[in-house]
Order: sequence, then C-alpha cells, then structure tokens
Amino acid sequence: MMKSSTLRFDLQTVAEASWLLLCVLLPISGGLVPVPLAIAIILCAVIGIRRIGEFSWRRLWPLYAYYALHVIGLAWSTDIDFGLFDVQIKAGLVLLPFAGWAVGEARTDILRRTMIAFTSGMVVSIALGVIKAMACYAADGQMNCFSQSTLSYQLHPSYAAWYGCWVVGYWGYVLIRGDLEQRWLRRILLFVLPVIVLFTTMLASKSGMIGLGLLLVVLIWTTFVRLRGSVRRLVLAFTGLLVLAALWTQGPLMRARVEVAFEAFQKGLDGDDGILFSDEGSAMRMVAWSCSVDRMMLEPFGSGTGDIKHALMQCYTDKGAVEAAKRNLNSHSQFLQSGVALGWLGMILLVLLVAVALALAVNSRSVPLAVFVLLFVVNALVESVLEVQAGVVFFALFIGLLISERTSQTEDHSKEGRV
Repeated sequence: MMKSSTLRFDLQTVAEASWLLLCVLLPISGGLVPVPLAIAIILCAVIGIRRIGEFSWRRLWPLYAYYALHVIGLAWSTDIDFGLFDVQIKAGLVLLPFAGWAVGEARTDILRRTMIAFTSGMVVSIALGVIKAMACYAADGQMNCFSQSTLSYQLHPSYAAWYGCWVVGYWGYVLIRGDLEQRWLRRILLFVLPVIVLFTTMLASKSGMIGLGLLLVVLIWTTFVRLRGSVRRLVLAFTGLLVLAALWTQGPLMRARVEVAFEAFQKGLDGDDGILFSDEGSAMRMVAWSCSVDRMMLEPFGSGTGDIKHALMQCYTDKGAVEAAKRNLNSHSQFLQSGVALGWLGMILLVLLVAVALALAVNSRSVPLAVFVLLFVVNALVESVLEVQAGVVFFALFIGLLISERTSQTEDHSKEGRV
C-alpha cells in the first residue's frame, strides 16, 4: 500500500512538473512543446483515469462534438494524409482539458501555478524577441526591427499578442481584486505587466490591439467596482500612462494598418478585382474570406477534414487570386475554416462552444473565463487559430482549467448551501 501511494505521488509530481514545463515553453518555442506535451498528457491520463467519471464532460460537450465532427469528416475526404494530420493537431482539444483536470485534482491552485509558469515563459520570450530585434537593428539600423515579426521571437505576432493579452487580463484582474497574497509576486507583476502591454502594442497586431482595448474596458470597470479613493485614482492614472505610451510608440503604425485593412475591406465589399492580385495582408485575408463563403455555399456539408486546402486552392485559382494561391492561404478565420471543412454544422458547433463557455462564465461570475473566451473570439474571427499547435494547446489548456475551476467552485458552493 505504501509503495502504491509513493508511486502515485511520484507520478503526480512528474505530471505536474511536465505540465508546468509545457506552460513555460509554449510562449517561447513551438519546437520545444511536443515532448513535455506528450509526457504531461500521458501521465495526467494515468493519474486521472480512475476518476474519469468525475470529470465534467458535459461542460465541454461542444468542444468534443467539434473534434468528433473532424474525425467524421474524414469519411468524405480524399486527402486522408492531411485529414489525419489535422485530427492529430486538434487532438489536444479533447486531451488537454482532461489532463488539466487530472493534475488539478491534487492542486487546488493549479490555475494560478499554470499562470505563473506561462507568464515566466512569456517574459523569456519577450527577452529573446528584444535580443532578436536588437540584432536586426544592429545590422539594418531600422526602427521597424522593433515591431511585428522581427520583434516576436518565434511566434506569429498575432499569437504572441494573444498570449500577452491573456497574461495582462488575468493578472490585472487578480491584482485589482486583491486576490494575490504573495507580496513578492505582486511586486514582480507590477513591473512585468506594463512591459507585456508595451510589447504587445509594439507587435502592431490588429487583433492584439482589439484585445488590449477589450481588457482596458474590463479592467477599468473592475477598478471602479473594487477600488476606492486614492488607490482607484492611482490605478486609473497608471492605466492612462500605459495607454499614452502605447499610442506614442505604435499609434501612427496602427493607424496606417487599420486604414489599409479598412480599404481592403471596402474593396472586397465593392467587388474590386484589385484585391485578387495584391500581396498586402488585409487584401489577401479578404480573398480568403470571400472564397471561404463561396465554398460554404457550394458545399453546405463541407469539403471534408482533409480536403479544405484543396477546396480553397481551387477557389483561388478560379478567381485568379495569384498571391493567395501562391501562399496556400487558409480561411484566416476559425469560424470560416470550420465551415469550409465541415459545413454549416462545423461553424455552428464552434459558435456553440463560445456560447456555452460564456454562459458558464456569466452563471459563475467568472471574469477570467469570460475574458479568455472573448479574446479567443477576437483572434478566431481573423485567424484560423485551431489549425496550429500554438492555438490548439493554448486554447485547450486554459479553457479546460478555467471551466474545471468554475465547476468545482460552483459545486462547493452548492454543497455549502445544503449544509
């Protein structure tokens, strides 16, 4: 009996260490993620399998239905190899929420520990990105080295901005509410969070700026609700300074990028063929969206899990969209991507996933869960975030932890009410 308990304790320790290592490495480099990801999932499955009946599957039913539909979508795919690859990439959607629940059964503070690990990785990633930008500046002498892909270490700027927004949103809310007891951690965060805000701003990601705008509203609202007097004024003044610093560093660039995006959007609505030949990012995104809608109208049940890239490429070729075809663009929207591959049902399931998660956040009054889901929506509208490891692992890891935490807290409150 003693050996069994010791073995289980050791497995729990290694599983938690693998989980936290995964969280540290995720913002740094995708190439470092697969090994700790596999170890964490396997060990968490081993320690959680005996209590699998206690896992709240129904809270995440749209997520599991969404993945199941991708598996079923292989039945009408001709490119089985790509379909199997897609199903493999998305496997984290069903495995990571269970793994997070399993490792959290022995650690009630697993979300907080996960956030500390993830934030540490984000800080390392920022430091490496700045070093990369400085090397670029030393070689070219251009200030644009400190922006977009030349500033982000290995992640696409949109994903780096998404990660940064989540870190700022979570810790900002915790700090304003006064839910952080460790003084040393508060002091570190008061230094780190402004750095992450400025880093996210300098990435000049449009979705990142929208995310920061969303956080600004949420955190100011929380400040008015939770704080009073001089503390409230200090927080608002500090927030104002951060906003001014962000506008000063990247305001002109963001304004130029938004104007270009608006122009491309207008041309797309007007049916201007000029966007078909443009290599500008917003113009190509409009082409991808247009082709995605066309394919959904043509194939209401989808092209199949494995054939989506072929369906889009055919549309690009038919339209003469040379640049989009050359880059083999995906839909650049997870909602449209799901619709092209799996038909209207695929898109509906993704919308249901968002709706169920938001309903749970409202019912349990979980601001972090609501913020996480809204940040997902912002990014999923303009990027196919669940087609790559950086999006799948990040989303599944945190949505599972946040929903599990809300579920356990709700159940605890229910038990207390019956006593």
